[in-house]
Amino acid sequence: MRSKLLRGIAAATVAVTLGVGGTVTPARAQARVQAQASAESGDDYQAQAFDWTSFVVAVAQAALSGGGGGGGDLEAAIQQIIGAVEQSRTEILDHIDAIAAAEVQACARHHTIELGDIDQMPPTVLRLWAQDATACATLASAFFNSVQSLASADRIGFLVPEIYAIAMAARAEAGLSVNLLLGDLIRTHEAIVARLAPTCRYFFRQLSPTVPVAEKIYECVAYNGDLAQDSELWLGPDRLGPPINPTAVENTATRNTSRPLSQDALPKLRQVPL
Repeated sequence: MRSKLLRGIAAATVAVTLGVGGTVTPARAQARVQAQASAESGDDYQAQAFDWTSFVVAVAQAALSGGGGGGGDLEAAIQQIIGAVEQSRTEILDHIDAIAAAEVQACARHHTIELGDIDQMPPTVLRLWAQDATACATLASAFFNSVQSLASADRIGFLVPEIYAIAMAARAEAGLSVNLLLGDLIRTHEAIVARLAPTCRYFFRQLSPTVPVAEKIYECVAYNGDLAQDSELWLGPDRLGPPINPTAVENTATRNTSRPLSQDALPKLRQVPL
């Protein structure tokens, strides 16, 4: 009975506070997500991106099932990657140009431009080209892990799916193994998710000087300044209403980075038996 009475008093206090002050609205009530979109964000690229992961999975599954070097399913999957690169070549090259790492920029441009000619390459040239494409993919991963600027790392993160898709298509077409490359792609996506995770904190604020109602807030800020919050109300030791969802806050804060692409890719890639 006492608990219900306190809850009623707390609810009334919060309602009065919100109605009069208008400045202490709980974070959940007004969904405090400050969309401070950075000029460097990848929104447009994300919206236009092909599902590179599905293409990679299709190639890997066909190649690992014994279709390397030919076969209907494998050839169809490879052609999907070639077609996607051809269709989005201008956008891809524009994003490649934004990469600060000259070595990654050069090899990514090289393979994006030349992929359309893969069918005309003699077997020996194709194998060398596929090995070179593999080196470009692993170089991109290495630079992502080593570059100091998170903005520079993020630009590489956006291109990782396309760079690895080209390498996967080239290796499969040349009859080379793809399992180790697939494993490297998974580790790279894991690194992207971890490194671009936002900085987060919990903090409290008192909503009323007369009633012990506090707001517990979880706040996350991505490297580019995008911020997201969620909150829950507490009356003494009792929580009022639903709990904070930390994962949702973290994902909202990093929505304009390459992190969501990697989060979406990992479950699909992990389903392929290596």
